[in-house]
Amino acid sequence: MRSNKPLKSRFHLGPSTLPQPAARPYNHCMGKSVLKAAVAALFLSAGPAHAEENEVIFNELPYPVEMRLPGSQKAGAVLFESRYSETAEADYDTVLLQGEMPDPAIRLDVVVRANFFFPADRRYKPERSRRFPGGRFWARYRLDALTRQPLKFSVVNLDLKEDSTLTIYETELLRSDSMSETEEVLPSTFTYVPDPALSLPENIPFRLVRRAGWSAAAPTGPFTPHQPFYFTLHHTQAHYPGTYDRALAEMQFIQDFHQNGRGWIDIGYHFLIDPFGNIFEGRPISVVGAHVKYHNTGNIGISIMGSFHPPVSNIFTPGAKGSFLAVGTYLKDTYTVNRSSFYAHRDLGPTACPGDGLYAVMGTLRGLIFDPQPVPVPPAPELQPNAAQSKSLRQLINFYK
Repeated sequence: MRSNKPLKSRFHLGPSTLPQPAARPYNHCMGKSVLKAAVAALFLSAGPAHAEENEVIFNELPYPVEMRLPGSQKAGAVLFESRYSETAEADYDTVLLQGEMPDPAIRLDVVVRANFFFPADRRYKPERSRRFPGGRFWARYRLDALTRQPLKFSVVNLDLKEDSTLTIYETELLRSDSMSETEEVLPSTFTYVPDPALSLPENIPFRLVRRAGWSAAAPTGPFTPHQPFYFTLHHTQAHYPGTYDRALAEMQFIQDFHQNGRGWIDIGYHFLIDPFGNIFEGRPISVVGAHVKYHNTGNIGISIMGSFHPPVSNIFTPGAKGSFLAVGTYLKDTYTVNRSSFYAHRDLGPTACPGDGLYAVMGTLRGLIFDPQPVPVPPAPELQPNAAQSKSLRQLINFYK
């Protein structure tokens, strides 16, 4: 089982010619210990896929965290409890996480370790959460005060009848006073009026599932216009949809998580691509997104659905690759974008995104977008007449002699 911590030593810092930083996006009973030990033995692990600077790090417990939960326990029983995380590197009073919860008959709490000021561990239930029909969920927890204390997960049984699982893709520690996308306080009376001028025209050289096609919610505040001049590759570090309908549901989940979990005005990415090559319109291309801390103005965010960091190894399908190349080529041909204006998320900040799998093909993608090779035309083959054709040809020659 791998630790998240060594991952930080592998962070890649981008070249010295990075764009100048833009405005920051505001982007109970006897036997309980025996039960915990037994359930902990069922813990499944996978590798860290998105170790952001504010992500919760557990010793020997990488992401995505997958738990097996035993059914038929009495209501209120603790079905799983993790070890404590490492001490946070900065103050936080908000915990934000997202994952998959196939059965809603459980509750995921976070427990903050006791310290000098709080002599007992403090358990927090979700302040706000949402679970979608397919099982995708997010949850947000608000603490009583700022802290850097370690925390742990605790899964409580509500009415779980059968064995189930719970998967956590990412957990972040945040400050509630810096979660909004901008420092400006947006009026609650804001009414969104779609502006076609902000979106892509109809005659683009690729098929696009526009916002109406995936039933996007309206933004909660006004957009900030910008002129694109570079673009960034991401992975969603989450669900890898196996059908088009699941991809539509994932779009709706990501937007809801960004708007209501993170407090942003809209989905952070400009484009998302599913394994089948479907390209989904996120934020309008002509407005500032929320996908790279300090680097959003002028930056177009393109995210591939799934996780591409070991040990998770989703497939970057030919369809997804072709669609990414189509969008990248369009950006190159339409805006002032050159080969040095294409980044991976990890080039611009401390993260493993878009995962080692996608990062390994960055050079190939850059070459196919900015240095396309002409398709060679094979020489015409020499036609060798068959026996019948040879006889007819000799007869024709003899006729004219």
